[in-house]
Amino acid sequence: MKKYDIVIIGAGCSGLSLAHRLLDTNINICILESGNRENRIRKTWSYWDIHQHPFAKLEYNSLSDIYCINNSFPIKLNCESHNYRSIDSRQFDKHMFDKISLSKNIDIVFDICVDEIIAGTKYIQIKSNNIIYEAKEVYDSRPDNIRASMYQVFLGYYINAIPPIDKVMPKLMDFTQDNEFSFYYVLPFKDNSCLVEYTFFTPTVHSSEELKSNLDSYIKDAIGQYKLIRSEYGVIPMSPNLPEQDHVKNVYKIGIRSGATRASTGYTFLNIQKQSEFFAKKIQGIHSTNPLLTFKAKILRKMDGILLRIIRNEPEEAKNIIFKMFTLNNDQTIIRFLSDIPSIFDILRIIINMPKIIFIKYAIKSLINRKI
Repeated sequence: MKKYDIVIIGAGCSGLSLAHRLLDTNINICILESGNRENRIRKTWSYWDIHQHPFAKLEYNSLSDIYCINNSFPIKLNCESHNYRSIDSRQFDKHMFDKISLSKNIDIVFDICVDEIIAGTKYIQIKSNNIIYEAKEVYDSRPDNIRASMYQVFLGYYINAIPPIDKVMPKLMDFTQDNEFSFYYVLPFKDNSCLVEYTFFTPTVHSSEELKSNLDSYIKDAIGQYKLIRSEYGVIPMSPNLPEQDHVKNVYKIGIRSGATRASTGYTFLNIQKQSEFFAKKIQGIHSTNPLLTFKAKILRKMDGILLRIIRNEPEEAKNIIFKMFTLNNDQTIIRFLSDIPSIFDILRIIINMPKIIFIKYAIKSLINRKI
């Protein structure tokens, strides 16, 4: 039996972000990771640099503008005040594993699956591979098998472009001209590589095979010749409702498992950083407010619920609504809104500039039935 103050389940972005804030404290911590150290899924996390976090030195890409396109008409989002930045998860992992190996208070165990979590009198027991870990608190980032009525489904290609990459237009959303809520996302990097994703917000989970031909055609038309480096396929449940709390006292859900992913956008990284700051302060006895439970966070979830209903039932109209949001609001308002750090005035501006009839219609539906 091994005893710790804190056990963190999962060494993904949320688990490692929380661990970083507790490095070299007097808090004894163990991280339990089901995967191994080497063969980890590589991701790119992107966000606007509007919220300070301890991983800024890992940023390897920065854009001062990015575009939203509908019906071949582009609108530019000026990001000069808050650049659109990216972090490679492989560099993030290396940075954190090196930090943990030098720390005095954090152990990390790979290739270990949690079988059961049991509430005890003073300690929580975590059973795994015939080993029992005991902790005062547990922070659990394991993904739930959530059934949702809407999903974000995406296939991304990391490519080397044959033409110079500085000729490639960065695109946050390049909407397709079909009857689904789908778009292409284009993120050029300084090393002449590029990420191109084909994304659906949909009640139907499309397979990667269904997305390949359209993605390949889009890249050839928008960029030209390319060499495929690697691909990434994902399915993210989209729900404006926070998951239920764990039934075991002092066991807390973190990261995507806790509802840190913004339902209407899929952005997660900054929410994980804000949540990690909150829990790190809580663990150290410092008063703070859970960023997922603030008044503004609740308003944003209500707005997301309405928008997801429109996306599900009227996807073509939803594309027009999103494009109008970029057209009718100033750049800083949009960036703060998409980053989950809007002021009340930002929220009011967004609402005022939305089409009233359709939003009132779906707001009433959301009051009658919480399910999307």
